[in-house]
Order: sequence, then C-alpha cells, then structure tokens
Amino acid sequence: MRAFKTLAASLFLAPLLHADPLTQADREALLEKLQKIQEGADKRVDERFGSAISAFRSAMASDDAALEFYLKCIEKLQFDDKNRKGQDFREWKRKQEGQLESASFKRALRHQLRWLSLTLQVAGSREAAVKFSGEASKAVDDVFADIVSLEGQHDLLRQPVLSTVFAQVYEISNIKVPEWPLSPIELGNIYGKVILPPLRKPEKTEELRAAWTHRIQQETLVVEHWGRGGDAKPGKDGVRSPEQEKFVTETYPEFLWMEEQDVFRAGDQRGAALKMFQHLEKYAMHPKVGDWTKQFKDLLDPKPAVTAAPGE
Repeated sequence: MRAFKTLAASLFLAPLLHADPLTQADREALLEKLQKIQEGADKRVDERFGSAISAFRSAMASDDAALEFYLKCIEKLQFDDKNRKGQDFREWKRKQEGQLESASFKRALRHQLRWLSLTLQVAGSREAAVKFSGEASKAVDDVFADIVSLEGQHDLLRQPVLSTVFAQVYEISNIKVPEWPLSPIELGNIYGKVILPPLRKPEKTEELRAAWTHRIQQETLVVEHWGRGGDAKPGKDGVRSPEQEKFVTETYPEFLWMEEQDVFRAGDQRGAALKMFQHLEKYAMHPKVGDWTKQFKDLLDPKPAVTAAPGE
C-alpha cells in the first residue's frame, strides 16, 4: 500500500514539474492495484448480497417469520434510524393491526422476499437473466397457485422488490439488474425477457407452447382476481365484469395469436400456420383480425431485407 501511495504521489506531483508520460512499469503497477481494488469491491458486494439472501430465505420460511422480519425492517428504517421512540413504533403497530394480522399480507411478504432473493442472485451472477428462467417460472407459478390466498395484495406484489423495506435495510435499492423484472407479477416482462427467449428454438416449440399456456392462464387469473388495477372477485353466476368481458372477447384471443406467431418464428411453421388459420376463422369479428391477416401474410411470404446501397 505504501508503494502505491508513493507511486500515486509521484504521478500527481510530476505534472507540476513537467509533462511526463507513464512508463510501462507505472501502467502495470496501476493496473495491478486497480485489479485489487475491484476484487475487494466485488468481495464486499458478494458478502453483502450473501448476507441479504441468507436473511431473506430465513424470513420467507413461514408466514410468521416473514411478518417478524418485515416488522424489524420497519422498526429500523422508520423509527430507530430516525431516533423515534419505542412507543411510537408500538403505536404504529396498533394502527396497522388489521393489515399485520392478515394472512394474505403475510403470504404476500413471503412471495416478495422470494423474488427479491432471486433478484439478488441474478444481480450477483455473471450470467444473463434468461439463465434464471427456471427459477423465475417456478416463483411465478407459486404466486398464482396462491392467488386465492392473496386477496387484497395486488399492489404489494406489484411493488418493485428493490424499493421494499427489505432492500432498503440491506442497502441494495440502487443495484442494476438488466432485463430482469422487479415484481413477481410483472408477467409481460417476466415471460418476454426471461422465460420465453430460451425456448424459441425448433426443438423446444412444445415447451414454448406450454410456457405460453401458463402465461395466458396467469393473465386470466389477474383479471379475475385483481381486475381494475386492484382486486376483483370472479363474476358470480357466470356474469362477467366489463373488464373480464373485454379480456375474454379481445385480449385472450390476442394472446393466442401472439403465441402462434412466436411458435411459427421458433420453427414449428406447419403447426402454427394451421392454428393461425383456424384462429382467423374463429375470431373473424375481432377488432384486430385485419392486422392478424396482414401479419400472417408477412410470415408466409416474408419480404427480403432491404440492403442499403454503398455510400447511403
């Protein structure tokens, strides 16, 4: 370290005397020290991530453990760090009693902690987000398997996990996780950026179809249970809400069309083409049937890419 300080001092004092380029030895010494600094920083980040992941996994072991961890985080952030009295925290808990005793709230916290833990794994890995598609798929499936038990928790689950009190306590709110959705119910990005891309291969078209089926089922559950941006119970006696009706008549067919386009491009052209033709017949009155017909024609007879002439 003393040698590095001596080198740094000579580097900053030299310009006061005369212009002097770095020697090869200077460059090598600086690069070596920078490498050690980077390794030290990476180690500290890994340790912080590891500590956070361990705490999150312990907390998501049960509903009560998740709530206890949540309360500890709230107490630290909103009371201890602000030098507020213990009485203030107890009064806050009294006012929040209804929510804190809610089974659905505790269960939602567990799912939130699970997605946050997975997010940290992705952030700390050198692998692309799609490498975690299996874990992401399982986490999302488990959320929707619990959807009846999560009544009233749409807004909590929609919250980006890096903005939660859990992330704030462990000072990980500002990390960057490219191509990774920050909510376990952000279905468009979870499937579009993480789950579907690895399946877009000729040998995986059946798996691609299965993933699309999962997504469409989950999108349906969102509308049935969390309609109008909040929570909505399924219609009774077969009567749908206006939003549910729109989903069934317009959005659901759109998802089916998107699935067949995806499968066609992935390699199963014969199977997808047949289903697309049947789809156009079945949904002939759909508002987007004209767009679908044009898209189908473009798939069947793709136009050659236009190559710019030299100098353009």
